[in-house]
Amino acid sequence: MKTLALDLSKSCTGWAAWQPGWEHARLGHFSLGGPMSSNGQVFCKLQEKLRELVMTFDPDRIVWEQKINPQNLQAISNYQTIQLMGGLEAHAESFAAAFSIPARAINVSSWRPDFLGRDEIAGLRAAVKEEEKRTGKKIGTSDALKRGVMERAKQFGHDPRKHDEADALGILDYELLHRGITPPWRSAEVLQPTGAA
Repeated sequence: MKTLALDLSKSCTGWAAWQPGWEHARLGHFSLGGPMSSNGQVFCKLQEKLRELVMTFDPDRIVWEQKINPQNLQAISNYQTIQLMGGLEAHAESFAAAFSIPARAINVSSWRPDFLGRDEIAGLRAAVKEEEKRTGKKIGTSDALKRGVMERAKQFGHDPRKHDEADALGILDYELLHRGITPPWRSAEVLQPTGAA
């Protein structure tokens, strides 16, 4: 099954593509706009980039990370950010429908534990809490989880240039496994904890 996975973002959308016969996924990323780009411009750019990816890889399925529930956003997020996130997902779904490609969104709470491992995530969160306690500063787990996903992608033999590419690989990996396909990078790999030498 030829699959295209996306980690949708205005500043840097990561993508990962795989088809049977490939030992590794193909990874990449692109920007959909800058600080002054309107949502409309960003959505048009997404359509353009999706067309390029579909023409290049001819996927049988497209998946992407589901937008964050607005209730889970930090206070710094604003209404425009919420609109943008929903619009990116809606445009990906619309594009797939226009090309009759089955598509779906995958929640980060589903793909990340499968890719990193629940124990690994718990360990990363515990390390961040310990660092916060030691320094007295609020750090948050986002950066630690991004680094963990990057490390896992490298353990699987990939070389992501940005965490957005690594996230797209995690989404792709989840989709393949849950469709009964063991990707080649999983078949011979014995996972080590991230951060292991």
